[in-house]
Amino acid sequence: MKNFTLALAATLLLAGCQKEEIDPQNTAAGSPGYNATALLDYAANGVILGTYRDLDAKTATLQTAVAALAAAPTPAALAAARQAYRDARAPWEATEAFAFGPVSTQGLDAVIDTWPLNRVDLTALLASTDPLTPASLRPRDGGLQGFHPIEFLLFGNNANKALADFTPREYLFLKSSAQNLKAATTQLLQAWQPGGGNFAAAVAKAGPGSTVYPKQKQAVQELLDGLIGPADELANSKIEQPLAQQTTDVEEAKFSQNSKAEFLQNLAGIEAIYTGRLGTTTGTGFTDLVAKRNPVLDVRFRQELAAAQQSIAALPGRFDEAIFQNPVAVRAAQARVRTVLATLQTDVQPLVDAL
Repeated sequence: MKNFTLALAATLLLAGCQKEEIDPQNTAAGSPGYNATALLDYAANGVILGTYRDLDAKTATLQTAVAALAAAPTPAALAAARQAYRDARAPWEATEAFAFGPVSTQGLDAVIDTWPLNRVDLTALLASTDPLTPASLRPRDGGLQGFHPIEFLLFGNNANKALADFTPREYLFLKSSAQNLKAATTQLLQAWQPGGGNFAAAVAKAGPGSTVYPKQKQAVQELLDGLIGPADELANSKIEQPLAQQTTDVEEAKFSQNSKAEFLQNLAGIEAIYTGRLGTTTGTGFTDLVAKRNPVLDVRFRQELAAAQQSIAALPGRFDEAIFQNPVAVRAAQARVRTVLATLQTDVQPLVDAL
């Protein structure tokens, strides 16, 4: 009996060791478990860092374009500044698929993209004699910082602001705000990249020894939460509120009339992390994890994501027009996005839970 007991104990100990060996954070490639190192590394150092670099470059272009407009207000300079704004919004909206880490812990989301715009205080500030330097604007409420005050002053309430409507103080505010926006995106980039805060390494090297993600599963869950967030917000806030209330007052990109493009970038961010593709570069994406466990689900989700993108792109006219003139089409597009959300929550989440 004693020998049997010892043998049983040894068997249980061995089984425990084998379980530990196939835990995601300790699994060697090709073993029975799932090693998330390649997924986490490309998500962090490929997609996320690449998108933040693009964002920082485009906010630099926006800063330059705004300064040029203030120095020489011409129709061409105004058109260039407006296009630079739209261009900078593209990578920012894609980053909503990974809105975790420094963008949150350093309070950068609030100074880059607070919505709604605080138009009452903005009007009062512009009418005052208060200084409009970058330093004086930096402590202001988030509703007076970042993209949206710049958007409003560049485009006006209906995207038809004339050069004659700009005031000297508006130009001062625009220049200082664009400078602060660029500083915030640079801070965000530096927080992720080597030589700075290197949060990318915290994601890529999740597992034993990490103080941020002691298990790879925690970092994988962070990525999945990142995908769920913009799908939820797009379907149930950005589309739902203007459509249900039948007003553009709650449309986030109303001043620039850029909603459809921004919706597509929300989905592009999800696609980049899921597929492991960013522009012409490719790496390991979430598709690798899903396909190894449920290849039918992987194919279905990619089809659902493509269908959501196609439905948004196919909305007749601008979004602010479609909510009044083609609400059925908007509802159909919204349903496609909700399908993406439901699949992530109902079908992909259990795969992560099982890691």
